[in-house]
Amino acid sequence: MRNTSRSLNLHINSLLLTSLLVCGPSAVTAGAFFGKFIDPVNGKFDVSQWLAGRSGFLPIPLIISDPAVGYGGGLAVAFLHDPKDEESKAEDDPNAMLHLPPSVSFVAGAYTENDSWLLGGGHIASWKKDTIRYTGIVGYGDFNLRFYGVESSITPREVGLNFNIQGFFLMQELIFRVKKSNFFVGGRYSFLSSDVKFKLQDQVPGVSDDQFDSSTGGLGLIVKYDSRDNIMSPSSGHYAKFEPVFYNRAFGGDFNYTKTKLSNYSYWPVSDVVLGLRLEGDFTSGDVPFYDAPYIEMRGVPALRHQGEDVVVAEVEARWDIDPRWSLVGFIGSGWAADSVSNIDNNDSIIAGGGGFRYLVARRYGMRMGLDIARGPDDTVIYLAVGSSWN
Repeated sequence: MRNTSRSLNLHINSLLLTSLLVCGPSAVTAGAFFGKFIDPVNGKFDVSQWLAGRSGFLPIPLIISDPAVGYGGGLAVAFLHDPKDEESKAEDDPNAMLHLPPSVSFVAGAYTENDSWLLGGGHIASWKKDTIRYTGIVGYGDFNLRFYGVESSITPREVGLNFNIQGFFLMQELIFRVKKSNFFVGGRYSFLSSDVKFKLQDQVPGVSDDQFDSSTGGLGLIVKYDSRDNIMSPSSGHYAKFEPVFYNRAFGGDFNYTKTKLSNYSYWPVSDVVLGLRLEGDFTSGDVPFYDAPYIEMRGVPALRHQGEDVVVAEVEARWDIDPRWSLVGFIGSGWAADSVSNIDNNDSIIAGGGGFRYLVARRYGMRMGLDIARGPDDTVIYLAVGSSWN
């Protein structure tokens, strides 16, 4: 469920501001309230003034399109808070660009056509001139999914086995900037209490009995490098992360294993085009429950469809800024899932790609949103996206 919740959260985050963009500039009329959705600099539709205000919140209709759970929807409410160091700037000039990351609080609920649902909330904060960053998420979900097997198991990968997983999830992360550098160091704790039921009554290949009603608790180290010019829709800079997480019975779980994630996202502006490169690897060791085994995460690939004990993904993206507001996006990537790093070259790659568009919906925050259509080996999927699709 941890991986599934993360996938759903990624889709939910990708839908921020959908309702406002659908209304479009033609829906904005004169008046004090509606004037908050017009950029006084160029007269374009923009929600910066509304978000910068103390009452600025977003009721967000959610749309889920992951083939793993089917189509669905829900509602989220998000609050954006300017850093204290920039609140005075917002009062003097609410249209000025924000130089420090905003804090975001949210609550959300969603339901899909295969009777999967999720309730949750969280807070993402930046304090003391972005020298401290905090992320906290809590939620409860009930998901109906298919298990196609981890690479080392013998579960039929083409058909899959139906199962239900429900439970409570908690994640807390706190990192600190190293002096005045772009490096951050800190830690995170995650906990999942899950109840798993397969429709198949017999023993499930690759799944031990102790995984059906179990918990995982992990304590991890985080080392990050972040030189991006904007955390929501970067146009330049690099983001790299080294994150080993140690799951142990001492931390509230039922299993002992280690997951190490290495990530690098790079952005280069070339004239009116922003080129992006994503390189990511998830590596495990020990007694990993099947629901927490890594899987290939790319647009166009269903959650949990291609799992392995070790997973590597490479993806490139190009964003062409047609004008200051509108952009076109194209992307393609490849992923490998295997029972070990040494066997990754022996496995066929999973390729997915597509294209879409973005609109700069909040100039103050550098926030872009839009639509992506991605094609993978199994499905064609539509995604609504806010900011970068890489998290």
